[in-house]
Amino acid sequence: MLFFYMQMWGSSEPTFTEGAQLYVVAPSGLTIRHMADADSEALDIVPFGSSVIVLAQPDKIPLNQKINWVDGQWIYVEYAGITGYMFDGYLTDLPLPIYEFEKCQMDMDFIYPLESWSDINLGLDRSDTISAGALYQVTNHYEAGDILIKRQVGMKYAIELTLNDVRLMDAYHLLISMMEDSRSISVFKELTTFIEDANGDLSTIKIDVDYPMKINKNKNGSITILAATNNPVCGR
Repeated sequence: MLFFYMQMWGSSEPTFTEGAQLYVVAPSGLTIRHMADADSEALDIVPFGSSVIVLAQPDKIPLNQKINWVDGQWIYVEYAGITGYMFDGYLTDLPLPIYEFEKCQMDMDFIYPLESWSDINLGLDRSDTISAGALYQVTNHYEAGDILIKRQVGMKYAIELTLNDVRLMDAYHLLISMMEDSRSISVFKELTTFIEDANGDLSTIKIDVDYPMKINKNKNGSITILAATNNPVCGR
């Protein structure tokens, strides 16, 4: 379940580099502020899906923070001619869904939207197919090393999407961006459980929808989204 808390700890290098284009993933928009502080003057609210540009960062890098399980820090950005600070935990460099077939249409079934999003945005390099008895599996390899495994065994169909160079909450926010109404987003959040490892770092997110989903942080730092259904869609 989701509850609010804020935590601060030591400084680190910025997550994003100067010139990067980032997208707002906070459903209600994200505030750009005069200073790197949640209590600083609000300059504007940047709508969900809008892009900002990362500017050169000041010498003193703000402390990292954790807000509602979201790790991040304040970064200096530009939006529509306005320069200021935004909390980068609700910014992502993952492209957000823009087509209807990248959105959930019913029962929070994310499989087809995730497949469509991956093929459109990740740049397919090659596909490998395995067919053995009841198993039919297609593995898509993408240009930056991301991998989508589509596996059908009998009537059960599952996918594993592994993304490199993203944060755990980036993957979670990607799923949220695939829903088109606030009620669905609210239900989705209520069905979410956040799990920390022995070091207190967020390691797994479980979403208890009709066909439960999981987002894992792997030992090599990559992120894997797992989803399954009893409605076969792979097709041989």
